[in-house]
Amino acid sequence: MERVNGVNIVPHFCRIEDKEIEFYSQFHIIVLGLDSIEARSYINSVACGFLDYDSSDNPLQETVKPMVDGGTEGFKGHARVIIPGTTPCFECNIWLFPPQVKFPLCTLAETPRTAAHCIEYAHLIKWDEVHPGKPFDGDDAEHMQWIYSEALKRAELFGISGVTYSLTQGVVKNIIPAIASTNAIISAACALEALKLISGCSKSVSNYLTYNGLEGTHIKVTEFVRDKDCLVCGPGTLVELDTSSTLSDFIKMLEEHPKLRMSKASVTHEGNNLYMQSPEVLEQMTRPNLSIPMFELLKEVPYTTVHATGMAENNGKKVSSLRKLRVAFKGIEDASKMDTTVSS
Repeated sequence: MERVNGVNIVPHFCRIEDKEIEFYSQFHIIVLGLDSIEARSYINSVACGFLDYDSSDNPLQETVKPMVDGGTEGFKGHARVIIPGTTPCFECNIWLFPPQVKFPLCTLAETPRTAAHCIEYAHLIKWDEVHPGKPFDGDDAEHMQWIYSEALKRAELFGISGVTYSLTQGVVKNIIPAIASTNAIISAACALEALKLISGCSKSVSNYLTYNGLEGTHIKVTEFVRDKDCLVCGPGTLVELDTSSTLSDFIKMLEEHPKLRMSKASVTHEGNNLYMQSPEVLEQMTRPNLSIPMFELLKEVPYTTVHATGMAENNGKKVSSLRKLRVAFKGIEDASKMDTTVSS
């Protein structure tokens, strides 16, 4: 703010999931500098949740909320532009991210060969043996020092070198060293793409820029294709209901739906809370709606769009997710106008 006149920055110190969806709706562009797949996936689902489609399944431009996503990993980085409904969203290309490195427990316990094996032995095996029932806190300096000390003992026992406190932090917390030059290049690319989107001064990158500065400099732009059947940026998963189905029935259906598998769902419609799992005061206020038929709650329209927020599977893990759902009522005139690709 001191460097650039007219810039207004408002910091928020909290989890991104703690913000109401309306908080994100006030912005024209969302620029991501996040540190995990789960965080990116959540914001991606939020931005795509604002997207609406017309009767021909074409995105309504006034509901599009573009995203610019940047990330670095040592000497490597990427910058990408996501136009929901037009270019691939984060979920469309989730396969781009390699699985995190995991070590077999038998290797850690019996035949460690590297410093990382010794650290993970102290972290995953020794900690629970010595501190049963006490959860490890990676942000606690005493806990981290204990892991480091135990890893050193393990390394000395097997004649392994290279265990340091900084490596211990990196292995336990999956920390990858930040390289200033990489961060500068990727942040500049993100700022440039945001400027293009705001001003229309030039064509946006199409649509995934990668940078590798490990050996010389290599920059490449790849145009990935959007998944038309994506659960996140598509028109929405169709759920067919009887007019007698209650909100409670609907939430249970989300848990059993083969493509959704969403538990502890909160449901909103046109900005109104139909049911909220938390905070407690909202749960109590919306609890009476659970016994009311969805047809009544949704103003007796043949079909409409609702949003559900809950815990859903992502790469084998349960993470906070937001899903757009198109609800159609069986036997109601005009309900057939909706695409029935998926039904339940």
